[in-house]
Amino acid sequence: MKKIGKTRLLAAISALLLLTGCGKQAKIVNMKEFTSQDGTYSLEADEDYVEADNMGMENWLELESPDKLDTSALAVMQFPKKGGLIGGYSSLKEVIEFTEESNNLSGKTKIDAPANTAFDNIEAYIYQVTENNTEYEICVVYGETDYAHYMLMYAESKLKPHSDDYFESVCASFQENAEIIEAKMSSDTELSDTIRWFNASNAILIDANRWDYQIYGGLEPNEANQTAAKYVLENSWGVTDKDSADETLEWLLSEGHRIDFTADMEILESAGIVEIDTDERTDFLLENFDLSEEDAEYYARWYGRYEEYGEDAASGWDYNRALSQLANFYLAGYYTLEEALDASLLIAETVQASFNSWDDYMESYFIGYEYWSEGDSDARREIYEKLQNASDNPYSVDFNIRLEKSW
Repeated sequence: MKKIGKTRLLAAISALLLLTGCGKQAKIVNMKEFTSQDGTYSLEADEDYVEADNMGMENWLELESPDKLDTSALAVMQFPKKGGLIGGYSSLKEVIEFTEESNNLSGKTKIDAPANTAFDNIEAYIYQVTENNTEYEICVVYGETDYAHYMLMYAESKLKPHSDDYFESVCASFQENAEIIEAKMSSDTELSDTIRWFNASNAILIDANRWDYQIYGGLEPNEANQTAAKYVLENSWGVTDKDSADETLEWLLSEGHRIDFTADMEILESAGIVEIDTDERTDFLLENFDLSEEDAEYYARWYGRYEEYGEDAASGWDYNRALSQLANFYLAGYYTLEEALDASLLIAETVQASFNSWDDYMESYFIGYEYWSEGDSDARREIYEKLQNASDNPYSVDFNIRLEKSW
């Protein structure tokens, strides 16, 4: 997802630069209020500007002049602190680094930040950018509020003295719509315990993607996220429509990777591992199979889990991905919300019947991940531990809660 985000950001900045041209005399600017498509913020800019393509991002705002001789263009990009297609950054520094790395910005010069803005934290820079063999100067202001990080960008083929005053007035006029933001944040957190359970199952991946586990599936259902979900489903899963989504879900629930995992455990059983003491099984595997010491240790541990749980030793990996894919099917528009939640409810009930706790379920998930990836699960285990200690711990919902249809 982050790769998609970089592509969108680069395309947006390239488009912004193409709006700038060869200069003309500065004019007296009359200001007009412009509002983002999602209504979360507004600012005042040149009344002659018109809104350009926002790359399908309803919380981005790009303004251009219909006058081809005009030398300026303006863009605002919002990065919600809790999720969004491009969001979840923990600091303004991360936003700055992401912006610079994504767009090969050079010639960085720090300048005085605009005063009297709505931002709690603010930094400003001038950069040089080359586009189509033409060098441009852009002024970028980074700021943050309780709700989001922002990047405000003003571009001209060459910044002029009057540009500073104009862009500063634009920044000073920026304001968030508290009512709309409060409504968005409130709707994000108004989840039933059953849907919170679904999100807890997927919380590791949601957090890794810097999305929001207070929203079903981690992302809001909008055009941009639909496009992103379709891209990921097609390129990672071969899912392009409802039929292929159904087939993928059926495979995860009827086979998945637990079938191959179980077959491998049965081979070990046939070789006599069940007769070997637990602390001697690694050596047994090294002697009887062409395995590295690390792989032998994995298989010895996996078999110990298999002795207790059978194929459910790794089924948590398949169930977890099935729940995650259902949310993606919904975001992509292949399933309705009710279809995704109804199917999730059935899977969640199966998970509850197979495991005793979140720790129990997640251990099966980690083992399945290790088997599939042929590597360790350390990074995912660290995320799980971090989330358990978070103030909004998604696993605070009781694993054995009575799951009910509330939609």
